Formats: sequence, C-alpha cells, structure tokens
Amino acid sequence: MKLFETTTFFLLVFVFISTAGSASVTVTLEAPRVVNSTATFAYVGSETFNSRWSGNFESDFGWGPNSPIKGSYSNVKILGADSNGGAGQSGRYNQVWPGRPLKLTFSQLGFKGINYFGLWTSALDPLDRISFYYQGRNFFNWTAPESLEKIGGVGYGGYRGNTGYNGWGNYNPDWVFAFINFFFTDMQIDQVEIWQERAAAFEQDNHTVGFFTQQSGLYPMVKSCCCCNS
Repeated sequence: MKLFETTTFFLLVFVFISTAGSASVTVTLEAPRVVNSTATFAYVGSETFNSRWSGNFESDFGWGPNSPIKGSYSNVKILGADSNGGAGQSGRYNQVWPGRPLKLTFSQLGFKGINYFGLWTSALDPLDRISFYYQGRNFFNWTAPESLEKIGGVGYGGYRGNTGYNGWGNYNPDWVFAFINFFFTDMQIDQVEIWQERAAAFEQDNHTVGFFTQQSGLYPMVKSCCCCNS
C-alpha cells in the first residue's frame, strides 16, 4: 500500500557516458499499458513470479535447464495480483519494503553478457530505487524522483492508474504504472538491487534480462557521467 502521493514525475531516459567515450546507460518507458519490453534482443528471458513463493530462489528466466542466463534472487516477497501490482492484472508480483532490498545476482551471463534489465513497475512512488553492479562495483543508481517530471508535464500520458483491475474501472488513479527499460551500451551488469528508501513499498513484475540489439521506449533524456565499467 502506498502511504503518500506525489504530483511530480521526472523523465525516464538517462544516458551515462564514460570519459573513454561510448559506454552508456539509457533508461526508457514503454508505452502506457505495455507490460513487457518491445526492444530487440540476441537473447532475453523474463521472471514473472507467477510460480514463486516468498523467500530466495534460482531463476532461469523462463528458458529451462539450458538457459543462457541464470540468477539468484534473495529477499523476495510475493503477492497475488491486486490494485497495487501484477502485470496485466493477473498472476503474482514482487513487493519490496524498506530495509529489505531484493537482490538479483547473475550466475550465468549468456555468451555475450547481460546488457539489459527491464521491469514492470506498479504504483511507482518517489522512494523507489534500483542499483546496478558489475564485478562488485555499484556504477549506476536509478531513483524514481528522477523519472517523474517529464511525463508529468504531458499529463502523465495515460500511465496513471491500474486500469482494468478485476474488470472494474481505474484503481490507484493517482499512481503511475509503467514498464521501464535499462539499456547498457558497451558495458554489462551482473547484479541488480531493488529497494525502497522508507515508509512505503516498491511493487514490480516481469523482470526481464538479456542482450539487446535495438532499444525501444519513449521519453528520452541525456545525462553525462564518468562512472561506467567498459
């Protein structure tokens, strides 16, 4: 349950460029009501949480035993779809509370590595956070307040509310529901940490990982940075 409301929503695309040149991180929003990435991939998989229970577990991201990508989840809290979460208003989703971050550590990275992470975010609020790591180094942090103002400036562009939950109207009409893409160019990730700063919860679903070949999404914005792992 969300404990407060915000009316600001700051854009969703960052590009972080290293002093060496081309390494970058790009963050985008898929169109409203889209619950999966529309990017193009060499390989990609998704953890939907629909067959999961709270706790720790290993994921092959839907590939089965021969998956090119495998990872370990810890501190997972699973809930059934409700007005706050569940992509497509069905199945199960994950919820993170303050002081108990979800950690995803990859044990198998595919033959090219992992240069993409995406997720469906539900009832997004300013205290939601995602941190990315490579070889033990935290090189990029995404914060929800940095993602709100742009689409707020266009009336939230259809992102507000969990329309169609249980077949009834628009639930949580003051909150944003969106699929967020993180594209890492000339760099990789091997760990993701999803957390909530205080007082509320961060609901997400459809964790998607892979190696992208073509980006997708809306609302681009650029920010320079010298903290890359290329």
